[in-house]
Amino acid sequence: MTNDILYSFRRCPYAIRVRWALLICEIKVEIREIDLKNKPLDFLNKSETKTVPILIRKNSEVIEESLEIILWALSESKKKNMKVICLPDNKKEDIFKIIYENDNEFKYHLDRFKYAQRYHDNNVEFHFTKATKFIEGWNKLLTKNKYLFGDNPTIADWSIWPFVRQFKIACESQKRTNYLEPSIKNWLDSFEKDRKFESLMYKFELWGPNSRKNYFPSN
Repeated sequence: MTNDILYSFRRCPYAIRVRWALLICEIKVEIREIDLKNKPLDFLNKSETKTVPILIRKNSEVIEESLEIILWALSESKKKNMKVICLPDNKKEDIFKIIYENDNEFKYHLDRFKYAQRYHDNNVEFHFTKATKFIEGWNKLLTKNKYLFGDNPTIADWSIWPFVRQFKIACESQKRTNYLEPSIKNWLDSFEKDRKFESLMYKFELWGPNSRKNYFPSN
């Protein structure tokens, strides 16, 4: 195997944050875009969680957690001071705490707000209100700084903005207004309007055993 391999799904926020980390860290991988409703056998054989993203390293090690892939990307990056800037020692505890909050609490309410029918949950307003509390808390941080923990984005920003984007999409689909305060809206805009966003969301063909290799970033 000549390249590390990333199994991905374009719209999955966990996969988005991993691809963003790879872009920022300037690490190229072979990317395999899969259909979550028709998962290829090769993927199922390699993954215990059966969900994306997963990274298959050149040494055949499998990394299944998106945060672990992000940390791997940081460790592999040749860019100067990447780890110091994106995971500063004096902010580590707070960074991991806010990512945990996003992944285990905000995501729970976001899913039940966005996909109420899928979860057979009729408490849409309850979950919207709960999700909004997290948005308000992050907005308070962003009224003080450009990013969640200062003037530079950390892995907390990388990890959370794809989920705030999903919250925005859900609000728009339900014709809700005034769901993001200016500070968090500007913060999200800084990612969505970044020149790297087009590469991040490039639509690769679905992977199959006989597919040609695709690479990410593609340029």
